[in-house]
Amino acid sequence: MPDITNKSDVEWVVREHYRKLLEDEFTAPVFSHLDLEEHLPRIFMFWCFVLGIDAANNPYKGSAFEPHTKLGLTAKHFEIWLHYLHTAIKAKYEGPNAEIWITKSNELGIMFQYKMGLLGDDSPLLGGRKKD
Repeated sequence: MPDITNKSDVEWVVREHYRKLLEDEFTAPVFSHLDLEEHLPRIFMFWCFVLGIDAANNPYKGSAFEPHTKLGLTAKHFEIWLHYLHTAIKAKYEGPNAEIWITKSNELGIMFQYKMGLLGDDSPLLGGRKKD
């Protein structure tokens, strides 16, 4: 499988990711209000910038965190969000950039949850186990 090397690769992953989020009955209500055709170019730009893929032509500006504070997200939303993103990446790509994207998304997931007060000691992102 090829690695992620250009904006078209990023676009494929993001579109596949959001397709899965909108099909999932738990996450669909959070994302269904978005005008995806308006919103997705900003997400493409964000991930290109983070991954250093044509970053000069994708100069993401603004806060990726702030808009998420208004969505009523839970730790479960983040778990599902990461699962679908990682699944989309691994479905078509492997290599250094694919691994960097997985690592960066985990880091962002941890940071966002921490800042929202959702990250507990039992978080799977920190290697913890949920208490029975």
